[in-house]
Amino acid sequence: MAETYTLEAEPRTIIGKQVKQLRRAGRIPAVIYGLGEVIPITCSQRALETVLQKAGGTHLVRVAVNGKTYDTLVREVQRDVIRRDILHVDFLRVDLARKLRTQVSILLTNVPKLAADLMLTHPIVSVEIECLPTNIPDHIEVDASRLQTLGAKLTVADLPVLEGVEYLADPHEVIARVELLTGTTVEETAEESTTMAEPEVIERGKKQEEEF
Repeated sequence: MAETYTLEAEPRTIIGKQVKQLRRAGRIPAVIYGLGEVIPITCSQRALETVLQKAGGTHLVRVAVNGKTYDTLVREVQRDVIRRDILHVDFLRVDLARKLRTQVSILLTNVPKLAADLMLTHPIVSVEIECLPTNIPDHIEVDASRLQTLGAKLTVADLPVLEGVEYLADPHEVIARVELLTGTTVEETAEESTTMAEPEVIERGKKQEEEF
């Protein structure tokens, strides 16, 4: 069973642009949603940062509000683009007896040293799984030691069997593959640069102040 963390919170009546005053007082606006409810809350910035660092998006966070506890997962963290301060957090309320779908990161282990003309590509860095909230793994490790020759690859079918966890991706989907170092094109490099741009984060940060 994955570890569970507890976070103390208070009900929140302040919404919209007025939430700035909460942040100045060391309180972070947040919301619990799911299972038919939307509950605006506020949390201590220091306590929230500690919980987020430990829980990530895979460990349960039990949010206590006025004596009632909600089993949740962290679903979205809005941060200031420059200072990286937390602006807002979304907690998804979950039913511990009901399976859910989520993305879990893939970690390659025992990565071999390749010949000078080869490189290891890792196009799939996470995989969608279905399991109970208490069975979500931190990450999924897969042994990459056999990836030593051109064309060698790992697919979703090579991921380890985990009790209570079902992989939803195509078993033939390639996770990692050995390719020629000269195989990367200019177009692919440009596309990756575009994907990493952050204007969307700025826009979402501004919109968040006008919502929950």
